[in-house]
Amino acid sequence: MTSRERVKAALRFQRPDRLPTNESPWEQTAEAWYRQGIPRETSLADYFSFDISTMYLDVSPRFEMKVLCREGGHITYEDRFGYTIRKPEGISATLHFQRHVTTDQAAWERIKNRFALSDDPAEPARIDDQSYFGHFDPYPIWEEALAKYRRISAENRYLLFVFYGPWEATWRHRGFENLLMDVAVDPEWVRDMAQTYQTLVIDVLRRCIQRGMKPDGVLTIEDLGSGHGPLFSPRTWIKIFQPEAARLGEFLRKNGVDFWMHSDGAIGPLIDHFVDAGLQVLNPLEAKAGMDVVELRQRYGTNLSFYGNIDATKMYGPRDVLEAELKRKVPVACSGGYILHSDHSCPPEVTLERYQWILDRARAIFEKECARSGSA
Repeated sequence: MTSRERVKAALRFQRPDRLPTNESPWEQTAEAWYRQGIPRETSLADYFSFDISTMYLDVSPRFEMKVLCREGGHITYEDRFGYTIRKPEGISATLHFQRHVTTDQAAWERIKNRFALSDDPAEPARIDDQSYFGHFDPYPIWEEALAKYRRISAENRYLLFVFYGPWEATWRHRGFENLLMDVAVDPEWVRDMAQTYQTLVIDVLRRCIQRGMKPDGVLTIEDLGSGHGPLFSPRTWIKIFQPEAARLGEFLRKNGVDFWMHSDGAIGPLIDHFVDAGLQVLNPLEAKAGMDVVELRQRYGTNLSFYGNIDATKMYGPRDVLEAELKRKVPVACSGGYILHSDHSCPPEVTLERYQWILDRARAIFEKECARSGSA
């Protein structure tokens, strides 16, 4: 199988020819792996034979990207999504949000029309092969974006388009605490912001497809949980965000594109509603928040696939504990519906040697368990 065929087989709950794998290392983890022996000219996907490729949508209000300050190893900048941030430069670490442009409803009305897809042929594309986060370079024109898409698609990996979901996108320009309060006291305003954003998402996806850039799936980034439970009740999700998730799910279904979602935290009470909206793959299944792929597979059967759940803290801990983690969770892949990944991002404590061991052991466990169970 090609990587694309391997992931598609898994999502059809068929046994793939080998364990589908991918990983999202922190920036400093990837840099350490290159120092530890990966040739600089070799991508991590090629080196580890990963099965997934990504492109990223820009569904922002397109404010100007502006560096305000660089000092002490930190960078402060204004982002096109409508926030000002301070963070360590060049590494993945805590983000300090300082300002958000949607200060009140009057400000929202002034910027709302920015969440619209332009028909101007000179307008840059809203897709690139580089992440939308910290994207300081100019976006390509649509013809250049198409060339990037064709190059990536030709690698025969399963291709995901990645972008924020309506909760994550809205708090970026409104503010996290502010939006949590809005959810409680002014849900109709939140619904308006979420709906406006999701309309832009669907319009951008439609434009991409019309221009010959159709992904295998999309991955929405929606961190909806804490370590103890969802950020808000299922009733609130149903009232405000479920209609937008379902609207995206229907568009994807009609266009033959798979629906994936990333959400940290203990989000169990929301999962049924995700499935009702058309979700097909859930990531990253944060083990530290009590998410467990074995239990979830028993609950959802062939109604939902899973991508992740290998406890990142165990990835650099005692080898026997990590071995037990892999032996318990990898066998769910024998009947499809699972792609190996950490339960968030691979931390820098995981050396290149250790990560290669993880992949080798996981693939060996998959082969042994599938042969023993007779899965086909």
